[in-house]
Amino acid sequence: MSSGRFAIATHALALLAQSDESCASDALSASINTNPAFLRRILARLSQAGLIEAREGRSGGYRLARPAKKIRLSEVYAAVEPEGAIAPSPCEPNARCPIGSGIQRAFDEVAEAANAGLLRGLAQKTVADIALRAQHLGRPASVKAG
Repeated sequence: MSSGRFAIATHALALLAQSDESCASDALSASINTNPAFLRRILARLSQAGLIEAREGRSGGYRLARPAKKIRLSEVYAAVEPEGAIAPSPCEPNARCPIGSGIQRAFDEVAEAANAGLLRGLAQKTVADIALRAQHLGRPASVKAG
């Protein structure tokens, strides 16, 4: 099940890629149109992963920890979706069933391969790539979001 954290994190990073200065979570959440407290939890994961730097206080905010062209989307995904894209079943299968006794291990193999493929695909793009594409597809820079 998808949580949307990856999309929100990518949006926030693309915004930070366009700024040389720190950006407050309120400004980021206004563009993303999400709850600032929820966004701060995502930003905390990005900070723990070393993708952004956070400064507290009046002149505080968030900024990229390294250039956007050096941040792979696979890193972003791993930071905010550590459980991967495919979750295991919450059910405890019947161990006496020929399928039930091996389904968890068989499913884990499939999920691992799928998650590895997803990360390989995301590793082909950077935050800079998505920021540039978003600008190309979005409104002209002279029009401010409100």
